[in-house]
Formats: sequence, C-alpha cells, structure tokens
Amino acid sequence: MTQLTTHTEQPLYPKISPIYNKIMQLAIAIFLIIVLMNLWVFSYGNNQQSTTKHFNQISQQYLMQITSATQIFLQSDDANERKNIQHYFDDIAKAPWIKELSFYDKTGMLLIASQEYSTINDLYGISSNKADRSDKYSTFIREVSVQEGSDHASDDQNVNISTLEGYIRFTVANHSLTKEIEAQAAEHYDLVRLMMILAVVVGFFLTRGLNRFSRQGFRLR
Repeated sequence: MTQLTTHTEQPLYPKISPIYNKIMQLAIAIFLIIVLMNLWVFSYGNNQQSTTKHFNQISQQYLMQITSATQIFLQSDDANERKNIQHYFDDIAKAPWIKELSFYDKTGMLLIASQEYSTINDLYGISSNKADRSDKYSTFIREVSVQEGSDHASDDQNVNISTLEGYIRFTVANHSLTKEIEAQAAEHYDLVRLMMILAVVVGFFLTRGLNRFSRQGFRLR
C-alpha cells in the first residue's frame, strides 16, 4: 500500500494582511512628508542666507565705489571739492534703496550729508520720540584715505603716504534692495510647490492603477 504524501505549495511572498499593508503605506507617506518638509525648511534657510550674503556684497561694493569717487574729489585741486562731493552724494542718494550718505572727518565731525540724512541715534531709536528703525535699514562705514607723495623720497623711489581724511557712512534700505532677489526666490518656490503637487497627483493615480493590476493578478491565480 503506497502512502500518498501531500506537498503544500509555499507562496513566493508572505501574505500581508490588508490592514498591515495600509498602515505601512500610511507610515511611508508620513515619512516622505516629513522629509519634504525638512528639505523645504532647509532650502528656505539657505535662500535667506544667500540673500543676506548677496545684500552685503552689493552694499560693500557700492560703498567702495563711493569711497573711490570721494577720494578723487579730495585729491583734486578744485577749491569746490566739498560742493562737488555734496552734489555727488545727493545724486547717489536718489536711488530708492539708499537711505542716506554722510561724510565725517577723522574726529567724527559731520562734514557732508545727503538730503535724507538721519543720525545713528534716530535710526536706532535712541533719540527722544524716535522709533527704532534698525530692522529696516543697514549701515556700512568705510575709511577714506588719500595717497600723498612724500617730500623726503629720493629720486629713484616713489613713496606714497596714506593720510586718513575721514569716514563715509552708507545707509541702505533693506527691503528696497532685496525685494528683487526675494521675488525671484518666491517664483522658484512657487514652481517647486507646483511640482510637488503634480508629483502627489501622479503618485495617487499610479497607486490606483497598480492596485487594479494587482487585484486582477490575484483573481487570475
């Protein structure tokens, strides 16, 4: 008498309950949302740092140009050098992102100022009945030196001596200078947001389509 042996066919993949499968999909979705939020926050912070760095670079470069022009006026033999610097400061201060320009001597005495001049005490609200506006404006200061030839130099050597003439205070309106950069960043984030929404929609339809094929495959078995 032959003994019949039954072999149970093992499934290729372990069976997963529908509830566990749904929980796993929900956990993966929450994890991906957290990753996207972290990437969004990191990108936003990086963009803010880049905007601040770009703002400081533009302001410093512009101040260097103003300082160089002021040095040329001071080195000229024109008797109206102070009047020329005054006209130059007034023309520069017409830009919407420039609050004011002022020139001080080496002792700190104010010599020349643009029309929209404000003291440091007024900007930072130290003066009486003045609101603190330091968050709206940024101030940059740079030395102004003039190169002069030395009378004791020999004929074979050309020695230049740098003489400190004073300081330039350059006040910039923060929002007026950074609004173009922030507008470009906003357009970039709007595009990224639209791409994320489209990715979610595409993933939803792909998930539904794959679920239908999976159900048909189980039915065929």
